[in-house]
Amino acid sequence: MDEVQQQTVGVSYAPCPPEEFCGRVEERDLLRTILAGAGERGQAVMISGPPGIGKSSLLTWLANEAQQHSGGLPSPVLRGEVFDLPGMIFSAFRELLRDLRRCAASGRFGALLDSEGLREAIRYADDVLEKYAAPVEPVGLLSKTGEEIIGIFAQSPEVGYDRVLQAFGELLTALGRQVSGAGQIAAVLLEDVHLAPALDRRLLRDLADDLPPGILLAFTCRADDGTGPGYATMKKEISGPGLPEISLSGMRKEEIRELAKRRFELAVDDAAAGVLETNRGDPFGLVACFNALRRRGLAPTAEKIADLLAGTPDPADLAFATFSGPPCTWANDLCVLNPPFPVPVMACMLDIEGMSVTLMMDRLQESGILRRLPGGEYAFAHPLLQEHCRATLSTDAKAALNARAAGCFERSLHRLSGRLHVLLSLACHFFHAREYAKAADLNLELGLRFHHREDYDTALLLTERAIASAERIGDGDLLAAARRQRDLVRQKAGP
Repeated sequence: MDEVQQQTVGVSYAPCPPEEFCGRVEERDLLRTILAGAGERGQAVMISGPPGIGKSSLLTWLANEAQQHSGGLPSPVLRGEVFDLPGMIFSAFRELLRDLRRCAASGRFGALLDSEGLREAIRYADDVLEKYAAPVEPVGLLSKTGEEIIGIFAQSPEVGYDRVLQAFGELLTALGRQVSGAGQIAAVLLEDVHLAPALDRRLLRDLADDLPPGILLAFTCRADDGTGPGYATMKKEISGPGLPEISLSGMRKEEIRELAKRRFELAVDDAAAGVLETNRGDPFGLVACFNALRRRGLAPTAEKIADLLAGTPDPADLAFATFSGPPCTWANDLCVLNPPFPVPVMACMLDIEGMSVTLMMDRLQESGILRRLPGGEYAFAHPLLQEHCRATLSTDAKAALNARAAGCFERSLHRLSGRLHVLLSLACHFFHAREYAKAADLNLELGLRFHHREDYDTALLLTERAIASAERIGDGDLLAAARRQRDLVRQKAGP
C-alpha cells in the first residue's frame, strides 16, 4: 500500500449528504407521500431502527426534499437533536425555536415568515420554555445535610406543562398558517427522541396528535438497543393515533452496490455485495468497511471483504482502525463528555491553548471523528464512535477522565452558556470520578429540582446517585435525606 493510499481521508460517519444518499426507495416514496399530504393536513412520522442503520441520513434527505417540495420555492426546515444527558428538558424544542428565529431573520425566508402573529407566537413559546426550564444558578457544591438540603429547589416552575403544550401548539398553528397560505410546508425534524426526557416525549406525542395544515413533523428513534425506555414508550404511544412508522433494516445488495459506487467510487460485484448484505448491511458498518478497504488499498472482492469482517467484526472497531494520529487519542480523552461539547472544555481536556485549539478542531473534523453543531459546539460524528471509546476505557481511566472533565467544567464555568447543561455534566462527572462528597450534594439538589419539574426519571437517577455517594462517604444524615427524597419521587412517579 503506497503513501498516497495511507493518507486518504475516509468518508465521514456523520449523516450522509442528501446528494449522496443511496437506496431506501420504498421508504423515500412513503416519505414523499406523507410530505405531499402535509399541506392539507398536518403529518407526523417516526423513523426507527437499530443504531447505525441510517436514520439520521434519511432525516437529512427528508430535510432536503422538504426544502425543494414547493415547486422550487424554498420551504423552512427546523431541526433539533436530543443528546444523552438526562434532565435537558425541552432543549431540542428550544433548538427548533432558534432555527425558526434564524429562518425568520434570513433573506431566504424573511418574506414568507414576515408576520406579527408568528413573531408573537415565537416570543411567547420562547418565554414559556425559558420559564419552565429556567437555568439553575450555581448554588455551590454545598456541604449541607439532612433537612437543610430539602427545600433548596422547592419552588415549582412558574409555568406548567399545559402552558408549554399550548404555547408550542399555537406556534405550530401560526407557522402552518403562514406557510400553507403560500402553498408551502414547514418541516419540523427531531433526532434521537429515545434519549429525550419523558416530558419531551409527552410534548412530541401531544403535538403529533393535532398538527395543523402546513406542518410535517418527523423524528428518529433508536430501536431495541437497551439505552432507555424511549423507543418502547414512543412505539406504544403512537400506535393508537395511527402515526406511521418507517422501520429501517439492513441494505439490500443493489443498495450496497449503489453506496459503494456513489460514495467511494468502488465497483462491488454481486458476490461481494452478498457477503455484506448477510454480515454488514447497516450503513455505519458499510462505511467502516469501505473506508478500511480504501485505507488498506484492498480490492472490494468477496474474499477480501469476508476476511476483513472476520478479523474485525465490530464496525466501530473497524472504523477506528482507519483513524490514526492524535485524533484517536483526543477521541478517547473526550468520550466521557456529554454532548454537545463546549470548545473551552474540549481544549481544557486536551490541554491545548491559543491558535492550536482551532487546529485541533479542524483535525478532528477532517478525521471524521467529530462533527460541528449549529451552535458552535461539537459531538462525535456518530454515537457509536463515542460508545466504542467509552467501552474501551478501563475503570480507573474512566474515573480519571471524569475527574479531569469536572475540573474543566469548573474552570470554564464563567465562559459557558447553558448553565443547566454545565451543572448536570458536573453532577455526572463528579459521580463517575468517585468524588462522592461533591457528587452527593449536587445530585441530590438537582434531583429535587427535577422532581418539582415532574421529570421523575431524571429525579430518580440523580437521587440514586446521591444515595450511592452518601453511602460511600458514610454521611448518615445525607443518606437519610436522599432516601426520603427517593421515596417521594417514587410516590409521585407512580407504578
